[in-house]
Amino acid sequence: MHQNGYLVPTLTQNHRLTMQPRQHKAASFLSAHPVFTRAEFAAAFGHPAGAANVTSLLRHHLRAGNIKRVSREVFAAVPAHLAAERMVIDRFAAASKLRSDGVLGFHSALELHGIAYSEFNEVQLISAGRTERVDLPFGACRFVTPPKALAAAGQADYLTVTMDRQGVAVRVTAVERTVVDILHRPELAGGAEEVLKSLDLVRYLDPAKVADYVELLDNRSLASVCGWWLEKRRAALGVADDVLARLRTRLPRSKHYALGAEPGHAVLVEPWRVLLPTQAVDAAFEGV
Repeated sequence: MHQNGYLVPTLTQNHRLTMQPRQHKAASFLSAHPVFTRAEFAAAFGHPAGAANVTSLLRHHLRAGNIKRVSREVFAAVPAHLAAERMVIDRFAAASKLRSDGVLGFHSALELHGIAYSEFNEVQLISAGRTERVDLPFGACRFVTPPKALAAAGQADYLTVTMDRQGVAVRVTAVERTVVDILHRPELAGGAEEVLKSLDLVRYLDPAKVADYVELLDNRSLASVCGWWLEKRRAALGVADDVLARLRTRLPRSKHYALGAEPGHAVLVEPWRVLLPTQAVDAAFEGV
């Protein structure tokens, strides 16, 4: 519209002018955040996470196929060349956003460190929140509470590392903690056979850190099974005498079962006072 010889924007033009910066900001945000939370999206626009206009913006981008919902509060950006329904969401990046304190562990950590014997569809996320298993677009996610000793010491992040997963920073248990955790709870890493085959793929770790973690957990049964495994891999991993000695001082007074061993189908391994499944001490499982 012209006024006094000048071009004056109409209401429609003004609306477009005000929308362009917002659209540019949204595009910039999505290109920099392959997976994001509602709170992160809201903060980028300077709005509270629960604001109605944030809901409207997210709905707009969902309808436009610019984003795909992972969970109620988590979304994934859809690349321009893909349709939302054909997009494959990186499960580790997506799972890491489900809870703010989440740390990928157990079999997921094995996969991220490149030492898993098999690939799983389920992701394990360590979090202080409710323990549950949920089905999501990328597969299942199991939430596991951290060891009570770590929570009590305020060290839930003990022996964790940060990895880049397609542009998303994810927290993962370090190899040393992962080894101890799966020896402690093999059912969360596919069972004893998967654990044993995966552990034989470990080529490097710091044995002293394994002992440090076992001492922090103050679990005598865990000291015996971890001591057995370190002694078994002593030459390959350069396990020092003092590390094994530290673990021997923490052995339980009586023998105990580990890695799913059952009475009548277990082998006693001394001096670690641990009863293991036959395959755990079978030479055929070493160096797989």
